[in-house]
Amino acid sequence: MADSNLGVQELPDEVLTEILVRLPAKSAGRFRCVSRAWSAMLSSDYFVDLHARRANRPDHPRLLLTAVGFSYDGYLYSWQPGGAVEKLMPDEFGGGVTVPLTKPCRGLVLVRASNNGGYFVFSPSTGEALALPDSEVPLKMKLPFYIRVSYGLGYCTLRKKYKVVRLFSNCEAGGGDDEIAPARTEVFVLNTPGYWRPSAENPSPCSVKEKNSAVFLNGYLHFLCFDGGITTFNISDETFGSLLLPPDFENVASVLTELDGCLCLCYGEPDSEDPIHVSVLRDYEEARWEKLCCIDRTAWPESESMLLNSLWIAPIGGGRKIMFGTGSCKVFAVDPDGGDPEILFTPEDTMVGSCEDDDLPTFVLLEESLVPVGVTVEDMVFSSPTTEAWFDILKWLPTCSVLELRLVCREWRGMIMTDCFTQSHVIHANLIRSPRVKFIVDPRFGCYMDLDEWIGQDEISPDLDLVCSQPCHGLNVGSCSSWDFHIEFDDNDGPFFAGRIGLGYDTEIEKHVMVHITYEEKNLETRYYKLQCKMKYVDAWEWDPIDPPSRPVAGIPPTFVNGKIYWMVDPNLGPVSARCEIVAFNVETEEFEVLQGPSCTHGSGHMTILELHEALCISYSDQRRNTVNLWMMKDDGIWLMEYHIVLDKLAENAAPLAVDPTDGRILLNTGWSLGYYDPRTAAFETIYTKGFPDLKFYPIVCHESLVSR
Repeated sequence: MADSNLGVQELPDEVLTEILVRLPAKSAGRFRCVSRAWSAMLSSDYFVDLHARRANRPDHPRLLLTAVGFSYDGYLYSWQPGGAVEKLMPDEFGGGVTVPLTKPCRGLVLVRASNNGGYFVFSPSTGEALALPDSEVPLKMKLPFYIRVSYGLGYCTLRKKYKVVRLFSNCEAGGGDDEIAPARTEVFVLNTPGYWRPSAENPSPCSVKEKNSAVFLNGYLHFLCFDGGITTFNISDETFGSLLLPPDFENVASVLTELDGCLCLCYGEPDSEDPIHVSVLRDYEEARWEKLCCIDRTAWPESESMLLNSLWIAPIGGGRKIMFGTGSCKVFAVDPDGGDPEILFTPEDTMVGSCEDDDLPTFVLLEESLVPVGVTVEDMVFSSPTTEAWFDILKWLPTCSVLELRLVCREWRGMIMTDCFTQSHVIHANLIRSPRVKFIVDPRFGCYMDLDEWIGQDEISPDLDLVCSQPCHGLNVGSCSSWDFHIEFDDNDGPFFAGRIGLGYDTEIEKHVMVHITYEEKNLETRYYKLQCKMKYVDAWEWDPIDPPSRPVAGIPPTFVNGKIYWMVDPNLGPVSARCEIVAFNVETEEFEVLQGPSCTHGSGHMTILELHEALCISYSDQRRNTVNLWMMKDDGIWLMEYHIVLDKLAENAAPLAVDPTDGRILLNTGWSLGYYDPRTAAFETIYTKGFPDLKFYPIVCHESLVSR
């Protein structure tokens, strides 16, 4: 058997290369496993570029199809004119509809998962995808609150690097008071251990169209703007310029794309009988536009006109005829000289099935490509033993120190901005640090003061009914007379009562959860009540209604412990109970349950529910006896009185706030002062006493945290 192969001659390398460059990218990529030599050859820039030229035929375009309808089966599809639809890969981007945003940039496509699912760099030919950091709800859309962002993907031939660029803007340029902040641009370079960084130059005032991604052509990204122009971005030196739109451009719905190697503008109201204009930029220097066609849809047969009526219509390919896609996943071709449309594809007669119409792109060209999407920032950062060692050092530091150290180098900034560092820091930075106390001045504007700053400033204390939670994985949530806040201001509805909003943290998806409860009706005489309940993730835009708990909740701020948000039950409403009860909400299953509390009753004292030592606790303060009893629920569900505190003087609303992990002392708000109670010696050390007895003061405990909402 071994001797039978002796006479076989090996294929010359050039012949082997000519064979492999004609294979689909996924097939060619598998041959990298043959040997190290093959892996090096098939990964070389020479082979990747040659493969891209040979494996793609301009006269045989292939399209990526994303469609959502009643028959949607969770797959992305590919289709070639004249051929059948094929399943390409499972749609695992999450966040609703997957929207292809850009034409291939050397095989890579920028896609967005709608419903705040974030942005991805995607290789349809290999199925690889790279999630872009901070792209679900970018920090710049929280503070200073930009309302529009447009993304683009380009390739720098000088440095052989792919760059994702995003341009933030607000209202139209020259909008007076509506123009909150100037436009800003950030750049993310693939396969580098960094993070989003400012571009080398800031753009001129402009307002981008968010649903129109930037078009990459001739080394420039082109952003379509509301103010009737195109902002250009040089992908190499990161400078900006501008282009004028066609002279006859009307301020109507428009799409910027690329057609036959030229910048193309398609404009006209899609869901109407208005004409569709298609112009291409023939001369960059003189900004000379040429109108390719003006499509009169009123001249079409009624059946074609109704079939192709859509909220999104845009060119997706050129040639003798211009090929268009629609938001309902249909493809048609039009002769620039006129005539009826040629229907090329309708999804109803294929495995795709019926599709809903939308104003988002559903098609993009596919290119066979071996270009890798790159690796995550986490993988690059932690591949270095040195960086990993710095990770273990920095995670223990205070937040202000970490923020300053972000400026040391791009690698440190990339590391500090990763989700894994943020999650690790909020745990470790608070393990051996005394509670950080802040005083609420005005939460609507994020105004808080540290204890050292507050002393002597009692007169600026807010004259409000206000409560705030303990810290939950780096964030706090609070309520006031007419609104709720979670470190930042957030409008809300419903009557105020102290237990109306709870904050939790889902460790499975690493997101904060808020649950909002209000009373629609309640009658203390008949004990009748009706609750309304809703929840949302902190970074989401909308609240989702959920079934309310089976017990009425009391006007006591809830707390979060080990995956559940806990409320005290109101003893004056609903069924009568011999002992106090607790409502618990599981943030993962989104279900309520009722638990039995300790043997204490509400009586004439003040009760609070809180977390101490990572356990659920109930505090009962009795102003008449100047005592505070702390009950703790053990792992078996049994309640034990853990502490009995006796002080000289207590106010009606006295309550514990936290435990100092360094020495076990309890931080206590007596209503008149703040201080630490030592359970071992029964000593009380006062750290603050309010100067004006009639004024309210609102101390809260904060975590050292990089978490942002």
